[in-house]
Amino acid sequence: MTKRNRRTFITTATVAATAGLAGCVAEVRESLPFQSDDSDTGGDDDENEKDDGSDGDQLPGESIAEFEDLEQWEPMLEENKLEAYTDDPYAGSQSALLTTDESSDYAGIQQTISGGIDLSDRNLSLAIKFTGRDQLHLTVNLLAPGSNSVHSFTRSLIGPADRWVRVDLGTTSVDPQTDLSSVYEIQIAARPRGGENGAIECQLDDLRSVSRPDTGKVMLLFDGTLESHRSEAFEPMQSHDFVGVESVIPETVNDSGRLSYASLQELYEGGWEMIARPSTGSSRLPDYSSEEQQQMIEQTRSFLESRGFDDGAKHFVTPGNILGPNTMDILREQHEQAFRYGGSPNALPLTDPHNVGVFPGTEGDVTREYVDYAAKYGQLAVLRFEEIGGDGMAVEEFESLLTYIAEQDVDVVTASDLLEAQ
Repeated sequence: MTKRNRRTFITTATVAATAGLAGCVAEVRESLPFQSDDSDTGGDDDENEKDDGSDGDQLPGESIAEFEDLEQWEPMLEENKLEAYTDDPYAGSQSALLTTDESSDYAGIQQTISGGIDLSDRNLSLAIKFTGRDQLHLTVNLLAPGSNSVHSFTRSLIGPADRWVRVDLGTTSVDPQTDLSSVYEIQIAARPRGGENGAIECQLDDLRSVSRPDTGKVMLLFDGTLESHRSEAFEPMQSHDFVGVESVIPETVNDSGRLSYASLQELYEGGWEMIARPSTGSSRLPDYSSEEQQQMIEQTRSFLESRGFDDGAKHFVTPGNILGPNTMDILREQHEQAFRYGGSPNALPLTDPHNVGVFPGTEGDVTREYVDYAAKYGQLAVLRFEEIGGDGMAVEEFESLLTYIAEQDVDVVTASDLLEAQ
């Protein structure tokens, strides 16, 4: 089977696994496994802990691909190039450097596993570093025997370029017949995102597996410091004994249509958590100098701490979703956890708490499906909401989603709950 025929086969298989999804979201996902996405919007493995190669932290689980022997991997397209790269590996002596020119739709590699590997109760994470662009779309596929047996993980990476990050791979597409106890092939691919065409260059390292927690988690993230979060969302949340996480933009507090100090306190007393979100206006953090970013991030954190929201001040929501290299460095110094758009759930336990992906809570069946995956595979779904009621998400739709979540085997958590569980 040629590489191009294999690509056709896997695309067909994964489309079949996603049949039945409606609307524009389904149309985007039908191009799996290597689709573009232009939206802006604990185990028992302690004995296998390993240094992450970058900041000395210990990671759970065990590496199933260290990329020290690249003979086990082959490019998926003729235009793709795979080579060992010893400059700045994430772990070990080298990483895998994957490149392709402008003529390729994506850059991908694949490995066939003799005898298969049992990943039936495991979650996966991968280290990646890309250059030459601000955004990238990552897909990892697990293939099992059977013509349609594909289990997919996708993630939108919106910076930082030129920095290693770990991606905790959340499930985004499943063929129900996929037997993860017998995975015989792993595919990893990168595709341009956000209208950025051209060549691709990225490094891959340390694909890890870890025991899944018994229970998945859902976090309900409310962005923008909007008054409707208190007036429309707070009471329905209380009826389910759910708590929310509010991203606080200090400059907007007490403005028209925004939460007041009294409203923030009311939410806090109801169990909600207030976390930091700097104000950048129509700009994004990387548009500012390192010194300006440092000041903005420190001031937002100090605002929360000075008002008694110390626990929430440990956490950060990325304005505009884009992180530059300097931004990530500052965040790792100033905050213990950071959230931004990823378009998918996250594997648990987290291996990089500064790269937690969120996705819209307003996508109907897709949102519910990702909650299902969090429950089934012991993962984390962070649902992001803006306006509730009015021109935003209908209150009835929001309440229906809360009822759906309450019926699933998941824990609804705050940002601090999540961090403490790692």
